[in-house]
Amino acid sequence: MSLTLKICKNYPPLSPLYAIARNYCEKTIYQRDEEGEKPRKVHGKVYEDWRKPWINREGEFRSKLSVFVEKNPNPDILYALSTLPNLKLKTAKSWWSNLKKLQEIENQKYLTDRVATLGSNLAAIHFFTYRQAAVRLRGSNNWIYGDATTLKLPNQYEDGWHVEAVDCTNFHHNGIRFEGLQNLSNLNFLKWLCIKNSKHVDVWCLDRIAGQNGDSLEYLDISGCNLCVGSIFALRRMTALKLLVITDPGENLSVQAALSILEEEKPNLLIKVLDQVT
Repeated sequence: MSLTLKICKNYPPLSPLYAIARNYCEKTIYQRDEEGEKPRKVHGKVYEDWRKPWINREGEFRSKLSVFVEKNPNPDILYALSTLPNLKLKTAKSWWSNLKKLQEIENQKYLTDRVATLGSNLAAIHFFTYRQAAVRLRGSNNWIYGDATTLKLPNQYEDGWHVEAVDCTNFHHNGIRFEGLQNLSNLNFLKWLCIKNSKHVDVWCLDRIAGQNGDSLEYLDISGCNLCVGSIFALRRMTALKLLVITDPGENLSVQAALSILEEEKPNLLIKVLDQVT
């Protein structure tokens, strides 16, 4: 009996977890290495030698550490290993910060499978509520917020879930990013959006909002976000916008001039300017 099966018998609570893990990984790297590599074929023909990973080519040196290499080695891993002798605390902190940023970007990406299963509106509700934002539906005065343990949202498409307002004030991890804003796409009834104090919102984010939701969005709060001349010109594309909330640009004459042009071109647009937080 293998060691894995003995552990599962001695600790019954771990058996379900072991069964789930087996569904994702049938064999370990060591087991596959012992069985040997099966010849890989393309259109019925064996792979050419130059197509094979370098570790499997004839004449290449193969060490015991090659058990950890299934394909060509990742250059990022090789670079990290090369810097180990000169590793500093500042370098480690920078690496950890970049890793957290990449994880958050991946976490906010638009998932086509989620939208295909739930539809654009329900998918947006799942995305925003599970990240501490709030959503209000069309014809309702109540806000939907919570997490996966408290919310009982449908797991498949249902008609009647039309998102009208999204409040990202409490959006986790310093606010929504450019990748996360794509989850607002195809929300045809979206009229109200608050992304204030989101430090990642810039001209590219506003340009994405204008392209996706400019025909329906009537209220937009971007106070505390980074504003530039390009951001104001992106707002010009929002044909339905009626109320815009921003932070006082201060002595930035370029932004002030752009706001003046925006007011002239959109006389029905009300711009509410808030004082800067010191």
